[in-house]
Amino acid sequence: MKNQPIEWQDYFINTKERKIFTYKETKIPGLHMFGYHHTSHALAPLNIHYHKNCFEFTYIIEGNLDFSVDKQNFSLSGGDMFITFPNETHDTGNKPMSLHKIYWFQLDISDPEHFLFMDPHTARTLIKQLYQLPDRVIQIKGLSKNFLDEIFANISQISQINRTSTAFLLSALLCQIIKNTASSASHLTPDIKYISHYIQEHIYDILTIEELAKQISLSVSRFKQKFKQQIGTSPRNYINFHKVEAAKKLLQKGENVTNTAMKLNFSSSNYFSTVFHRYTSISPTEFIQNHHL
Repeated sequence: MKNQPIEWQDYFINTKERKIFTYKETKIPGLHMFGYHHTSHALAPLNIHYHKNCFEFTYIIEGNLDFSVDKQNFSLSGGDMFITFPNETHDTGNKPMSLHKIYWFQLDISDPEHFLFMDPHTARTLIKQLYQLPDRVIQIKGLSKNFLDEIFANISQISQINRTSTAFLLSALLCQIIKNTASSASHLTPDIKYISHYIQEHIYDILTIEELAKQISLSVSRFKQKFKQQIGTSPRNYINFHKVEAAKKLLQKGENVTNTAMKLNFSSSNYFSTVFHRYTSISPTEFIQNHHL
């Protein structure tokens, strides 16, 4: 029997990896919650759920995440903002949540009379424009990313002036999101676009950072910096993520763990299992068992 969607509710939490501030803490009308999450290991898949009367915005600071809405899958990486609409069911498509660093927030649009301290007419106009967004995924950088950093800093030490500042920054960010949907395509430089495709096409090879940097005539340090700026994660994380994705396909075809590790040029099956677990939260053997292979 298919799992029934649940109405997701977030609650205040303040740990090293996860911080969530709800309306109860911020007292900002319309801001249902604002969160930050940074994990160094994979997490279990998100169950199908929805947010009552709330838009949800998830910004990938670093790493990779998958979401699924109405049987459509979205693969996200650093720099992507993913948007779900009020009461819309979504999940991670049964995929574990891979290594990531994110901001996410939910905006309750049920009361335009009291929304981010806006006057009601402006609030209704903005909400209407959000409903008309043509894309679920847009890229935000520069000013928009700075808005999120400052919002998080404000909310972490909330005060009346910080409430006002946060509402203003959120309003400006929403305007940026609306404008950016007209030009949301990724703008990778030719060298990084080439090397990202090269990694995927040669995922079975031994891929060293030094050789990849040399291919596009960059120093190792400059390559790492430029790659992370544009792709949203480090070259090594990108390589390992795609090696694990390739490993899943091999295991599903009946390859055993040792052969899979050898085909993907891991130094040992133990190291392969360690990397696989880090990106999926389960071992290759458990993956085989879960898929009844």
